[in-house]
Amino acid sequence: MGITDKGASNILMVQNERDPGTLLVGARKLREALGERAMMVTADQGGHGVYPFGTNTCANDAVTTFLVRGERPKKDLACEAQPATD
Repeated sequence: MGITDKGASNILMVQNERDPGTLLVGARKLREALGERAMMVTADQGGHGVYPFGTNTCANDAVTTFLVRGERPKKDLACEAQPATD
Protein backbone atom coordinates (compact mmCIF):
# COMPACT_ATOMS: atom_id res chain seq x y z
CA MET A 1 0.00 0.00 0.00
CA GLY A 2 1.45 3.37 -1.00
CA ILE A 3 0.87 6.93 0.07
CA THR A 4 -2.33 8.32 -1.40
CA ASP A 5 -4.63 11.30 -1.26
CA LYS A 6 -7.03 9.39 1.04
CA GLY A 7 -6.99 10.09 4.76
CA ALA A 8 -6.62 12.97 7.19
CA SER A 9 -6.18 16.41 5.64
CA ASN A 10 -4.11 18.12 8.28
CA ILE A 11 -0.56 17.65 6.99
CA LEU A 12 1.97 20.47 6.72
CA MET A 13 5.21 19.59 4.98
CA VAL A 14 8.22 21.86 5.48
CA GLN A 15 11.26 21.60 3.22
CA ASN A 16 14.49 23.49 2.53
CA GLU A 17 15.24 23.86 -1.17
CA ARG A 18 18.84 22.76 -0.69
CA ASP A 19 18.53 20.04 1.94
CA PRO A 20 21.44 17.62 1.43
CA GLY A 21 19.72 14.77 3.29
CA THR A 22 16.12 15.05 2.11
CA LEU A 23 16.07 16.24 -1.47
CA LEU A 24 13.42 18.66 -2.71
CA VAL A 25 12.48 16.33 -5.57
CA GLY A 26 11.44 13.67 -3.05
CA ALA A 27 9.39 16.14 -1.03
CA ARG A 28 7.61 17.27 -4.17
CA LYS A 29 6.76 13.67 -5.07
CA LEU A 30 5.35 13.07 -1.57
CA ARG A 31 3.38 16.32 -1.75
CA GLU A 32 1.89 15.26 -5.06
CA ALA A 33 0.95 11.83 -3.69
CA LEU A 34 -0.78 13.38 -0.68
CA GLY A 35 -2.90 15.67 -2.85
CA GLU A 36 -5.13 18.08 -0.95
CA ARG A 37 -4.36 16.29 2.32
CA ALA A 38 -1.21 18.37 2.62
CA MET A 39 0.23 21.79 2.02
CA MET A 40 3.97 22.36 1.65
CA VAL A 41 6.13 25.24 2.82
CA THR A 42 9.41 25.48 0.93
CA ALA A 43 12.20 27.69 2.28
CA ASP A 44 14.90 29.03 -0.03
CA GLN A 45 17.76 27.99 2.24
CA GLY A 46 20.15 25.09 2.72
CA GLY A 47 20.60 22.61 5.52
CA HIS A 48 18.51 19.81 6.89
CA GLY A 49 16.42 21.65 9.50
CA VAL A 50 13.82 24.28 8.73
CA TYR A 51 11.99 24.78 12.02
CA PRO A 52 12.64 26.23 14.55
CA PHE A 53 16.36 26.69 13.99
CA GLY A 54 16.26 27.97 10.42
CA THR A 55 16.49 31.70 9.82
CA ASN A 56 13.60 31.97 7.36
CA THR A 57 10.87 33.86 9.22
CA CYS A 58 8.30 33.15 6.49
CA ALA A 59 8.70 29.39 6.97
CA ASN A 60 8.98 29.62 10.76
CA ASP A 61 5.84 31.76 10.99
CA ALA A 62 3.86 29.32 8.82
CA VAL A 63 4.89 26.36 11.00
CA THR A 64 4.18 28.23 14.25
CA THR A 65 0.70 29.16 12.98
CA PHE A 66 0.05 25.51 12.13
CA LEU A 67 1.27 24.27 15.52
CA VAL A 68 -0.54 26.92 17.58
CA ARG A 69 -3.79 27.34 15.63
CA GLY A 70 -3.91 24.26 13.40
CA GLU A 71 -4.10 26.50 10.32
CA ARG A 72 -2.21 25.63 7.18
CA PRO A 73 -1.50 28.06 4.34
CA LYS A 74 -4.36 28.12 1.82
CA LYS A 75 -1.93 26.93 -0.87
CA ASP A 76 1.66 25.73 -1.02
CA LEU A 77 3.97 28.47 0.19
CA ALA A 78 7.38 29.28 -1.29
CA CYS A 79 9.41 31.40 1.15
CA GLU A 80 12.11 33.53 -0.43
CA ALA A 81 15.69 33.56 0.82
CA GLN A 82 16.45 35.93 3.65
CA PRO A 83 19.79 37.47 4.53
CA ALA A 84 21.74 35.57 7.18
CA THR A 85 21.83 37.18 10.59
CA ASP A 86 24.94 37.31 12.75
